Amino acid sequence: MLPRTLRTFAAVGLAAIGLSGCASGTLVAKFGPLPGGATLVTLVVSEHVDVVRQECAEVGVFGRVLGCQSSQQVRHPSGVLPLRAVKIVRYTERLPSAATFEIDAHELCHVVASLQLIDDPCHVGNDGVLQAHGAGAAMPRLR
Repeated sequence: MLPRTLRTFAAVGLAAIGLSGCASGTLVAKFGPLPGGATLVTLVVSEHVDVVRQECAEVGVFGRVLGCQSSQQVRHPSGVLPLRAVKIVRYTERLPSAATFEIDAHELCHVVASLQLIDDPCHVGNDGVLQAHGAGAAMPRLR
């Protein structure tokens, strides 16, 4: 028979392993604020297939949905040119870190902005500084 402290340590270790496998979630980021409350880019990454299916329902895809993209026309700041706000949804087996997710969403915002005839709004509200680790964190500036 194992000593009591060793049994306790083994039980705590097994519980930690079991709980770490159960932790799951969904991350949502919005970058590039536009007039009227719209956002240039919305990125949704989830470990839950049901969340992905629900977020992709407006696209009208069927079967095993693991991701989608949709866009909608929004009012261009000039009021003349067409502008599309983009939403990307994808399944993941493991969520990225908060910083990695924020960088991905931010850079995606730059891509969407550069493909449209607008002033890039991707630094509005964050000045190009990572927010995932708080304002005081020594993190690189996003470009």
